[in-house]
Amino acid sequence: MPSTLEKLRILGDAAKYDLCASTASPKKQIAGAIGSPTTMGICHSYLPDGRCISLLKVLLTNKCIHDCVYCINSTSNNSCFKRQTVSFDPDELANLTMTFFLRNHIEGLFLSSGIEGDANQQAERIHETIKLLRDKHKFGSYIHAKVLPGIGKDELKRISEVADRVSINVELPNSSRLNEVCSTKDYNSDILRPSKWLTDFYKKGLIPSGYTTQYVVGSTDETDEEVLKRVFDFYSNDWKFRRQYYSSYLPITAEIPQPSYFLREVRLYQIDWLHRVYDYNSQELSSILNEDGFIPLRDDPKLLLARQDDIFPLDINEASYNELMRVPGVGERSATRIIELQREKVDIRKPIQLKNVGVVIKRALPFLKVGNMVQTTMDDFM
Repeated sequence: MPSTLEKLRILGDAAKYDLCASTASPKKQIAGAIGSPTTMGICHSYLPDGRCISLLKVLLTNKCIHDCVYCINSTSNNSCFKRQTVSFDPDELANLTMTFFLRNHIEGLFLSSGIEGDANQQAERIHETIKLLRDKHKFGSYIHAKVLPGIGKDELKRISEVADRVSINVELPNSSRLNEVCSTKDYNSDILRPSKWLTDFYKKGLIPSGYTTQYVVGSTDETDEEVLKRVFDFYSNDWKFRRQYYSSYLPITAEIPQPSYFLREVRLYQIDWLHRVYDYNSQELSSILNEDGFIPLRDDPKLLLARQDDIFPLDINEASYNELMRVPGVGERSATRIIELQREKVDIRKPIQLKNVGVVIKRALPFLKVGNMVQTTMDDFM
């Protein structure tokens, strides 16, 4: 019988594939060093007020009935990947969470799980764990719960009532792509239907921090166009997803296709950011896709969009905030500072003034008019 700490090692490591708010590539491990970022268990997330908090990130069990080829815990990988299957009892995990919390190691919980038995049975165990924390231990801090595919509406509602944020992994952009890598899930009934219930629960105020999803990029031959179609739809008012995450596919066996380029994941995040934060619409962003339906890897998407935008060159002293946000090298902070200078009637006449407010001059100058001068040698800045 494995100890609680051994279970934490196994189930914390298995949870590293579920993304929170941010991920980072660890440095090369040093023999004998204290701490190992490769054996997960703690992740970081950001609250609406900007605070970064530490979360205990763990699975309730790594046993699973599904055969997704991209998942290390799936039945399809049992024969080629040796792993120990373990599970936490809800009371055991609740006590462990409180131990970490009271020692100031964590400020919240990110709880996911494989599916042992069926989705509703496992959902009840997740709900029981969170209820023990809320009611028995009076735990009032942040809890993010992963929604299992195929969950029933009542079970989903109960979890939504006790968790701050929930997420459901859509994994692939449509049913045909999911069918290529998983024979045990139905895209419409197991994923899309619970996602629509989340929208209803959010509108009723049951999930104050909203809900998110995640894609496995490159486990099939899906195009970026397919992925973005789902992404834009999920960000619309019909679905209202708070965030969407992208994870490059890492093959587990030699029979599975080679890993997709990490740069593709980066480009998807950039498109996501431009849509969600910079307010580019789906038609604009889709216009930069190549004839094969992929985001060009060579150039930054914002730069490609700027090259085809007829608002440039832009007078820096007359531009609106929304216009400034379309300039390569200008972000939220620098755009806000420029608008503040405009309100104070301070003209920007030299590039050094742009640098002082945080603008990346090399990227921005070809698209700006500064002191009645326009940079004409754009190619020198690309």
